[in-house]
Amino acid sequence: MREHSAAPSVEHKTRPPIEGLSPADKVTIAYLAIIALLTVISMERAGYWPEITGVHVLGVVAVVVLAFSTKRASLAVSSKPGPDSSASLLIIRFVHGWYPVALIPLTYKELTYLVPRIHPRDFDVQLAALDHRLFGLHPTVWMERFTWPPLTDLLQLSYAAYYFLPIVLGAVLWSKGWADRYNFWVFVVVLGFFLSYLGYIAVPAIGPRFLPSIVDAQTEPLRGVFLFAPIRRMLDQAEGITRDCFPSGHVEITLLVLYYAARFHRRTFWCLLPFGAGVIVSTFYLRYHYTVDVAAGVVFALVVILIARNFYQRLGGCLPPDSALTIQ
Repeated sequence: MREHSAAPSVEHKTRPPIEGLSPADKVTIAYLAIIALLTVISMERAGYWPEITGVHVLGVVAVVVLAFSTKRASLAVSSKPGPDSSASLLIIRFVHGWYPVALIPLTYKELTYLVPRIHPRDFDVQLAALDHRLFGLHPTVWMERFTWPPLTDLLQLSYAAYYFLPIVLGAVLWSKGWADRYNFWVFVVVLGFFLSYLGYIAVPAIGPRFLPSIVDAQTEPLRGVFLFAPIRRMLDQAEGITRDCFPSGHVEITLLVLYYAARFHRRTFWCLLPFGAGVIVSTFYLRYHYTVDVAAGVVFALVVILIARNFYQRLGGCLPPDSALTIQ
């Protein structure tokens, strides 16, 4: 299918400067400020609260400096064009455009330390009980009947691919010069991730594969052929024991990737769809999530989709009409 080629298409093939604080910058600043505030409130349990708060304040300052450095460099090129200033502007635009994506794993990693200190209570028992009340059994135990080593390998690989799905879509939009779509997508990504992080703090849980009552009920251990064990071990070492079950960020972000890929670039959507479907199935099959986590991930994704456009514009973002963004 070819892209919509009405008058706004010229705008899609250029990369206009980001002037001042972008909507993604503002969401990032708000999240850093909220975490800093929660850390100060929890200072009795968070032994490193001065350092953590200081790093978040520096992060806010860095975002502001980067945003206005981009604006200043853009104005400099406009008033006095030249190869050196143009090269500098390209570099700073790239950093400004991509830093929110790089910040996501860093803000996630700190949750391993912060969540049990900000909210020192796990809700695994309650989430498992809700699953059992809804279905009359534990879904991860029921799914034992479908375990098959090659499928386990495939789904573990799909689960790990989740980390690359937002980057792939962003890289496609950036490489094609679709600034309006790319900037909006980065805003959606940071909004989706940071909302899920706040969910982890509100409802801490480590998942059914660690809950003793479910572990004891499992009669069939997960086994792969070649990939399952090393990939799971690598993810466990990279992530640590983070209370990151509710909502399922894997489901939320995957649904956002698939929805906006279908909107912005249909070919990318079809390429990512098998991986996205694998991510969602793997959350149950690999015993990472309770069913209510997955349902919450769906709800969070729907909320982001419903509010994203208006919220983006309220924060100063500019978007052409839907007809100019949507593939026809």
